[in-house]
Amino acid sequence: PHTLSLVFSLPLCLVLMGPTWQQQPSPFSENNAALVIALDVSETMEQGDVQPTRLLRAKQKILQLLKTRGDTKTALVAFSGSAHIVMPISNDQQMIRHFLDSLSQKIMPVDGKLPQSVLPIAKQLLSASNVPGTLLIIGDGASSESSEQFANYFNIDGPLSHHQLIVWAIGKKASQVEASSNIIPMQYEQLSTLADQSHGRLVTMTIDDQDVSKVNQFIKHNLIIIEDESRPWLDSGYLLTFVIAFLFLFWFRKGWTLQW
Repeated sequence: PHTLSLVFSLPLCLVLMGPTWQQQPSPFSENNAALVIALDVSETMEQGDVQPTRLLRAKQKILQLLKTRGDTKTALVAFSGSAHIVMPISNDQQMIRHFLDSLSQKIMPVDGKLPQSVLPIAKQLLSASNVPGTLLIIGDGASSESSEQFANYFNIDGPLSHHQLIVWAIGKKASQVEASSNIIPMQYEQLSTLADQSHGRLVTMTIDDQDVSKVNQFIKHNLIIIEDESRPWLDSGYLLTFVIAFLFLFWFRKGWTLQW
């Protein structure tokens, strides 16, 4: 019994010391990372290789993503030959849905396709947040100039270096489009180059919601939870009390005493 008492005293002392290795979760923690959705509304997005059109399918995908993410910080930007803020960063999912529905190539002041026109706006929107955010480009094409400018913004010393880029490719590749059709294929190689040179991720549209899930996972992995360093540490010794109590059950035997 003397020997066992010494053995039992070791974990008992450990419990009384109150071991801890993590802080208690704060009830005020929140996701403060912003998402900027930049939607291509240029003329090629009216192609019908994916039904009903690339633009309408892209809008459907955005609505699925918004539903999955819930009311989190999101901004909406539309671009063709120029880029414009449709909805600044907001937690109001319904307002984004409302403005998204009215977007089309007809309301854009400049024709063309310049994804890089989004970059100054993304810098402006994301600079308001003190944690890394995400720029999500949704479209069907880009150029070598676009890739160079995105790389400059997302390189180590660039203004968007602390944020991540996701490129969501909408449409069918050249190998998937019939040669006899008048469909302009999605510029998959250009979009892939744009993502690679900016250390971003490329997601290709799928007929189901696998692409939505993949985009959402990439965004979630980039989230940063606000942590308050003043939070108390979590005492993890309480669980060991059950172990100690179980060991001391062996002392409850008739005739056992311990004299020091």
